[in-house]
Amino acid sequence: MPAKFATVDEYLAAQTPDRRADVERFRALVIEAEPGLVEVVKWNSPNYTLHGAVRATINAAGRGPVRLILHFGTGRVEDKGAAPTFDGDPEGLLSWHSDIRASLILPTAGDLPRERDAIVAVIRAWLDQS
Repeated sequence: MPAKFATVDEYLAAQTPDRRADVERFRALVIEAEPGLVEVVKWNSPNYTLHGAVRATINAAGRGPVRLILHFGTGRVEDKGAAPTFDGDPEGLLSWHSDIRASLILPTAGDLPRERDAIVAVIRAWLDQS
C-alpha cells in the first residue's frame, strides 16, 4: 500500500477535529514520556522511534477509540500465543496482542488527568525495554 501521508502534519490535517484532538493528546503523552523520541509517519500513522527502532504507533483508524500500539518494531519475532513478560503496567492499562505488542486506549478527556501519570509511566517502562 503506498504511503498516504508524508508527514505527521498531513496526517493530522486529514483527521476530524475530534480525532485530531485525541491524537494530539496521545502525542503529548508520548513525548512527555520520552522527549528524545523521533516522530515519523509509518504505516500511514504517527510512529515513534527510539535509537532507530519503531517502538510506538498511534492508531486512529476506524471509529473506535484512539490507541497507542506499543511494540518492538520488526526486530523481534512475535509470538501471538506466548505470554508477555513486561511488568511495567501495575494499573493494568495495556491490552496484549502478543508477547511483544500491546495497546493502550486513550482515556476520555475527563478521565485523562486522573490517568495521565500512569499512562506516562507505562510508556516510559515500555521504552526502557530493549
